[in-house]
Amino acid sequence: MALQTELRKLYDRETQGWTAGVAGTGGSSSGGMPLALGAEQSRFSTYFHALMEVCLAVAEVTLPLNVGSSSVGTLSSNSAPNLSDSSSSSSSSPGQTPQSPSLLSKRKKVKIKRERAAAAVAAVVSGKRGSGGARLSESDSALLNMAGSKPEDMLWFHRCLTLLMILRHLASKDPQGLSVTCDAVTDACQALVGPTAHSRLLVLSGIPTHLEEAVVRNAIRRACNSHGGLFKDEIFIPLQEEDPKKKTDAVASPQDGKGSSEPERPFNTSGGPESPDSSSSVTPAMSVSASASTSQTSICSSSQGVSRTASELSVDQELLAVPPLSHAAAAAVAYTQQGPHDPLTVSSQESLDTSLCSTGSLGSLGSLGEPLENAETTSVDGGSLQTVASVDNSAVAARPIKGYAVIEVRSRAKVEKIRASLFNSSDLIGLSSLEGEEELMELTNEEILTASSVNQSLFDTQGSSALEDYFLDKSIKGDKLVPGAREVLTDIFKSCVQSEQMLSLTPTKPVKVSDIYLSKEQINSQTPGNLLHTFFTNIRPPKKMLEDQLTQILRKYGTTKPNKNKYSKAGKEQHQGKVVSTKRPITKPPTKEKSVLNSVRSALSEKKTVLKPKSPEKSRPDEKDLEKSPAKKTEVPEEKFLTLEGFHRFSVDRAKQDVRSVWRAILACGYDLHFERCTCIDTRHAQKASRKWSLVMDVALVQYINRLCRHLAITPARLHPHEVYLDPSDAADPRVACLLNVPVESLRLRFALLQSLNNTLESFFLPLVELRQTHTYQNSIAALLCEAKGLIFYDTKVTVMNRVLNATVQRTADHAAPEITLDPLEIVGGEIRSSENTYFCQAARQLSCVPSSQLCVKLASGGDPTYAFNIRFTGEEVHGTSGSFRHFLWQVCKELQSSALSLLLPCPSASANRNKGKYILTPCPISYAEEQLLHFFGQLLGIAIRADVPLPLDLLGSFWKGLVGEPLDPEQDLQEADVLTYNYVKKFENVADESELEALCAEISSQHHSGESPDSPSRPCCTFTYYTMTGEEVELCQGGRSFTVSWENKDVYARAVRSLRLRELQNLECMTAVRAGLGSIIPLQLLTMLSPLEIELRTCGLPYINLEFLKAHTMYQVGLMETDQHIEFFWTALEMFTQEELCKFIKFACNQERIPFTCPCKDGGPDTAHVPPYPMKIAPPDGAAGQPDSRYIRVETCMFMVKLPQYTSLDVMLEKLRYAIHYREDPLSG
Repeated sequence: MALQTELRKLYDRETQGWTAGVAGTGGSSSGGMPLALGAEQSRFSTYFHALMEVCLAVAEVTLPLNVGSSSVGTLSSNSAPNLSDSSSSSSSSPGQTPQSPSLLSKRKKVKIKRERAAAAVAAVVSGKRGSGGARLSESDSALLNMAGSKPEDMLWFHRCLTLLMILRHLASKDPQGLSVTCDAVTDACQALVGPTAHSRLLVLSGIPTHLEEAVVRNAIRRACNSHGGLFKDEIFIPLQEEDPKKKTDAVASPQDGKGSSEPERPFNTSGGPESPDSSSSVTPAMSVSASASTSQTSICSSSQGVSRTASELSVDQELLAVPPLSHAAAAAVAYTQQGPHDPLTVSSQESLDTSLCSTGSLGSLGSLGEPLENAETTSVDGGSLQTVASVDNSAVAARPIKGYAVIEVRSRAKVEKIRASLFNSSDLIGLSSLEGEEELMELTNEEILTASSVNQSLFDTQGSSALEDYFLDKSIKGDKLVPGAREVLTDIFKSCVQSEQMLSLTPTKPVKVSDIYLSKEQINSQTPGNLLHTFFTNIRPPKKMLEDQLTQILRKYGTTKPNKNKYSKAGKEQHQGKVVSTKRPITKPPTKEKSVLNSVRSALSEKKTVLKPKSPEKSRPDEKDLEKSPAKKTEVPEEKFLTLEGFHRFSVDRAKQDVRSVWRAILACGYDLHFERCTCIDTRHAQKASRKWSLVMDVALVQYINRLCRHLAITPARLHPHEVYLDPSDAADPRVACLLNVPVESLRLRFALLQSLNNTLESFFLPLVELRQTHTYQNSIAALLCEAKGLIFYDTKVTVMNRVLNATVQRTADHAAPEITLDPLEIVGGEIRSSENTYFCQAARQLSCVPSSQLCVKLASGGDPTYAFNIRFTGEEVHGTSGSFRHFLWQVCKELQSSALSLLLPCPSASANRNKGKYILTPCPISYAEEQLLHFFGQLLGIAIRADVPLPLDLLGSFWKGLVGEPLDPEQDLQEADVLTYNYVKKFENVADESELEALCAEISSQHHSGESPDSPSRPCCTFTYYTMTGEEVELCQGGRSFTVSWENKDVYARAVRSLRLRELQNLECMTAVRAGLGSIIPLQLLTMLSPLEIELRTCGLPYINLEFLKAHTMYQVGLMETDQHIEFFWTALEMFTQEELCKFIKFACNQERIPFTCPCKDGGPDTAHVPPYPMKIAPPDGAAGQPDSRYIRVETCMFMVKLPQYTSLDVMLEKLRYAIHYREDPLSG
């Protein structure tokens, strides 16, 4: 307790000055209080880190094995899978019993008092959490917890303890953290509840109708690819109906019941080419849209501007299949057979302004009381799915598009970016077809491209019929459900039975779906996992009781039980209080369809009060009286049950009436638009799924998320778990092989858990603990983080790293930047005559007298970033510092990987055509001067990290392993570095007998160790010697030249050769010098969390240019637009370049071969938050003299600006670009 009291006092003292800063930055992404590394002074002391380590260690030892959720809080989440405040983190002091009820009660009172004391701040935080759009800062929550704290109130400490236990459980299956991990899984499962598919939808209208469907689809893909692409390539582009004259001929003889052709719905293009059943015929049907929210007629607008109205009448919109009838006859039949008093009332505009609605019926219908003689001659609704066309596929392909489309973007975080990209597509906005400005000005509002979003009620802001067509296409074909919808609805139906079986104490036999008869009480049961109750709750019209809804559904679609042996009896035995007794006599045969319909209509025609849920039988005697039932015993009607067939019929009918309500119900049950589960059915399912995950699977998932977020240019915190899935192309990737058989709902749940874990690590945990490893304490937090580094997202590591780097700035604005002078004439001629003349050695000499603290600057940002030093070239005048600094780093990397310097050695495997172009540290004893050069090399790595300039260095993976302190793999690393030695060792290890060993030794002796020239070429056998990577023969043991390899010691010889190579790869002497130089620029403890691949990525970036990312980070100046013809020529030319040519273009434009693959703007901040050299700027050339085709491309490297003439053709653009990148005369033109 004394240690904990000291820790609390130290925490209060060190965070005392942070409160003011947190109040101003609480809503920012930097996190705020206990991390608070956005401010330079906001860092915990080393003493605090050491005391924190001790207190956490004591707490882990004194905690009991089975810690319940009431003792130590877990990660909790809101609607977006982020963490809530630490109110759930209630635990006792480390040395006391966590389950103490009195202590828990006392802590609860303390929490209430603390929340009241910070009511003003809590209101802001709760509002932010309630919105679901902004991420709640863990540090803000911790600050709330500390407000008005008492000595025993250290919830921030117990949250750290909770997170530490979860990390240990995920990394090594520590049983002590099982309980809190299960609680975290439950919170993650709750975070996935709530549909998000609508937020990824965009409805495009105003697309030129003369365009071909394939052209529109490709244009949409091109526009979306720059920002992550589409969700499972989802594009819906419907086609227009046939010509009205042809339609009249097609429906020629309506009386004979045989039409010459069948109606056809437009196909969904999401799967690429047209599939055979994408144009399958369906039955024509009419739908009448009734508004239940207003008595006035509502305007129904489509993408073609056709308006329709419908009156407010309670009409059951059961659509009847009548193929031979014309439109007017079909509507008449639909109206006569569906009386105005049918029980089901469906609103077509739920949670939306009543002036906008969308419908998919034919014609322009008035209210139901109007005559329909003119329906046949009415213009066809532009947003309708009903078409009558020839079955000929060629005729279908020739039809024009309707002018709208529905797409689902890959991530909702990129919706606005994709919307802007769509507006810049010349194909979609129709600029390519407009001949002059007059045609452009004559465009009506309906012909201008719009991209509207979709709200949670599945209505878009334009109120067009595109969405209804889209949902119908994904739901039904004619009178049948599509296979995906049928499977999902079957699962929803079966979940009612499965949820009851889960609660049963006795094992139950499997029940066939055809044997399931569900009563109203069973459907209405709120049992965990009963998706049927959720389905009917969300599909019901507003202001209508669920009890009444179920009663009417069962009357129309239900059926009586054939006998007592069906499932409903078992349901009664399990839930006797809810299920209607099956002992009720059911002897009367089912009544006829006509009598039931008449009785229902008669009952509903009388004005009665709403039926009470508990006594639905009170109104039934009247119904029986109408049927003149003689016996009093049979006044109670036969109870009807819902079967799967009836449920499917209800879903089809409801989809024809109001397809949005069906999809709202499907999404509410936890499915997405592709009929995949977004979340587990209940917490029991979630816990079962989480137990199957291992550390290897977690690491594979984190690596996949890192690649996905890199592709989308967003952080994992902005990626919703519902957007995680494996593409078919990922099946061949060995890195995700262990995830291929994992259900998608388990995949999304695990990501939600890891997302919450990383949010807490980034904003709360990592600043409080010590990251430096020590060999004397193997159970330290640093050792745990090193073991669990694979659970942390790359962006989380980089965010923490960047904050620490900004907090460890040594050179302030008052100090001038060091300046070094380089002589370019020393390296003129292509080859450097002496290593002393290289830029590397010139800079090392001049910076040797500059304190390393003067090189520790803030991370580069903005248009004029601050770098570690400035470069001045003798005899040249360079404006700005960025271009010359980047050119210096590029030249230095070129020198390091050449023969001018001997610090790096080409990979020995390159002689076997493996890892060509890779380098390692030269393994040889070093002099003092070489040690200083290696120290400067390490400094350059740190300088490049702070400058965010990726270095074009191609170093082998063993170098980066040594840099982060990770041991080498004796097999893999040896094979990567020196495959010849690896094969040599394997030959000795796999020798079967002595004769084979003698033959091997004779072969090696005759080859003189792969062509080398040993001192004794006539030696008859192998000795304990081998050649180093530099070509020097060394003894593998003392007196090794006199020891021969025999059958007894062959394994010792093989191990000695392997050990020699591994020591050379580790190269401890050289690596120590490099790490010392790196440690003088950045804190080395940051490397604890980074893997070798991640430190390489942070230092050297990616060795290729992502053209889509570059295009998304390009701005156009002085009136230029992305739709200009020469700008399109420019991007088309770059798409035709090889990666080598693209790197040369980047070098020409900004003086560095590699550019960052990530940017701060992916955090969702303003577009101005770019990392240098972004954004690339394209501007017109200086002056207006001369023909454009005769001018050349010029750049300003400091500003990453390309001055591009208006070339008249793609060929000229290609020629000028290639000339610029291959024959540039002035690499420092900026």
